[in-house]
Amino acid sequence: MAVKQEQNGKWSVQIDRKGIPRVRKGGFASQKEADTFEREYLVRYAGKVNQNADQRSLKELVELWFMYHGLNLADGEKQRRCLLDVATGLKNPIASRLTAEAFVAFRYARLQVGLSQKTFNNHHGYLSALYNRLRKLKVIDYENPIAEVEFIKIQERQLSYLSVGQIETLLAAIKAGCKNESTWYVAQLCLRTGARWGEAEQLRFKQLHSGRVTFEFTKGKKTRTIPLAADFYRDLMRFAKYKNPDDRVFGNCIGAFRRAVARTDLDLPRGQCSHILRHSFASHFMMNGGNILSLQKILGHADIGMTMRYAHLSPDHLQDAIKLNPVAGLGSIPDV
Repeated sequence: MAVKQEQNGKWSVQIDRKGIPRVRKGGFASQKEADTFEREYLVRYAGKVNQNADQRSLKELVELWFMYHGLNLADGEKQRRCLLDVATGLKNPIASRLTAEAFVAFRYARLQVGLSQKTFNNHHGYLSALYNRLRKLKVIDYENPIAEVEFIKIQERQLSYLSVGQIETLLAAIKAGCKNESTWYVAQLCLRTGARWGEAEQLRFKQLHSGRVTFEFTKGKKTRTIPLAADFYRDLMRFAKYKNPDDRVFGNCIGAFRRAVARTDLDLPRGQCSHILRHSFASHFMMNGGNILSLQKILGHADIGMTMRYAHLSPDHLQDAIKLNPVAGLGSIPDV
């Protein structure tokens, strides 16, 4: 479907949409006339288009998406539940008839009841990806109805991390108050390797080898191997003695960790109770002069943009601003 100007200066319209007669008409004196013809032609056949349109509900598409694609994602079940909740909030419309206006109204309603902008952007991304994926798989033959809806622009903030003193406080609280010994070792692994809590907590004995730890079943679906300090590795092996290769090294301990945090005066950002350890590793890695590409490999980020969130912590980050600014050669600032 296109409106374009011909070589003779006239305008033409070509409409080629499934379910309605194709048409190509030229000779319009202006673009406005061509646009008017296109709009009126589509309105004339709107009933026929709607009659022939895909009648499946949004929830039906969610289940198809999960069957054909979501099942293979690390967080596929989580996305499925979220998408079903979104479909319920939208009153489970015929998926092909969802409009950008209806989606924006739904967004407004969700934000009014306290959902954060970041969380809604995640939901928006899941739904948009669902339409795009099913069209790519030819499960649907229409365009993504919310493709033109922009994500909410959110003020970027520096990721929180723990200072060395705060880390000592947290580890002391774990050591003194956690009966579950696994809590200490899982927290140590996260701080020493940047692992997500679940990656460390689910570790199996075969993933420890030659002074290294290999994380499997990660969010990015790729394994990554990271060396450990010799003394910590020996201590970890003593803790895991008599384990078979497929045995888990640690018991579930996220609850014990959260209770340990609650016993301290640490004021952690909402939703970052365990992830703060990963942020702390990455932040101190860069502050101590680490390489951003090495950090990307350690954290397992597929997109360097995710890792660049820590780049500003590097000691030499944008140091040229000091010597290349316009007053750099004017000498010291005089006393006022």
